[in-house]
Amino acid sequence: MTKRKRWPLVLCLLTGLGAAGCTSEEEEQANSRAKEFAEDYFNLRFDEAYGNCTEDSRKWIAFRASNITEHDLEAVRSAPEGAYISSTECQQINDSTALVRCVVCQALAADSLEQQRGRIVPEAAYLIPLRKEGRRWLVRMEGPLQNAK
Repeated sequence: MTKRKRWPLVLCLLTGLGAAGCTSEEEEQANSRAKEFAEDYFNLRFDEAYGNCTEDSRKWIAFRASNITEHDLEAVRSAPEGAYISSTECQQINDSTALVRCVVCQALAADSLEQQRGRIVPEAAYLIPLRKEGRRWLVRMEGPLQNAK
């Protein structure tokens, strides 16, 4: 193969590697944002969760916050540890939307709105949708977060 014939091949390989690097960085940013949001949301730090979501999502956080009962707070306070994220997995749908699956441990059950008493769930998975606004990934809720099972 002559040098002339190799040049397009090298260019194609470099372009492919550059695009793959971009995608990994984007997914890492989306994962990081979803994890930060989930840690705040599931530890009932709703004011901090507001900073990681779109304007439209805030009504759903306010809805969740307004339905927290004294029994829920008691369950959270008596838990041996706060909620934490054990893993995240990002699926980038396109350049401005992504879906992150977060496995949340030791969190108040999302379905405790219908329960008399709050309960802590050892592990549950949630799908957290994100949208890129400018250079930032933000959580975009279209309803209350639900267990992805």
